[in-house]
Amino acid sequence: MKKFVFSLDKVLDYKEQVENNLRNEYSQIAQRVRLQEQKVNDLNAEFAGCRNEFEARKKQGCTVSTMLTYDGYLNSIRRQIEAEKKVLAQLRQEEEKKRQEMVRAKVETSSFERLKEKKKTEYEKEARKKDEQFIEEFVSNLTSVKNAATHANAV
Repeated sequence: MKKFVFSLDKVLDYKEQVENNLRNEYSQIAQRVRLQEQKVNDLNAEFAGCRNEFEARKKQGCTVSTMLTYDGYLNSIRRQIEAEKKVLAQLRQEEEKKRQEMVRAKVETSSFERLKEKKKTEYEKEARKKDEQFIEEFVSNLTSVKNAATHANAV
């Protein structure tokens, strides 16, 4: 019997390629999210450090212009943090969207893989059945030949 061939192999290959591409895209977006989270964390740390420094300077006594400078800088960092948080939220939405696309692609690929396995199992079952049938016919023919030979020798 000839080798098993899955008629939808090209479709399965395409689905696997799409899934791999989506997995790579998801990985890239996830990396961008992690970098953006780090950026927000760094800004928060800078804000906290500057605020602590400002509080220490106020306790020691400082000029009004120094206080205004610190206040302006802290407000600037606060605005940067908010802007970067918006970017982070947008990136997280993109990440979730890409994750959902990746899951859908995996489901599609898995359904084709299950179909291929089912067809292969059916093929192997049919091949065993044909092999058994061939063996039975061979044994039957062999027995017939022996009987004919025995019958010819007896006559």
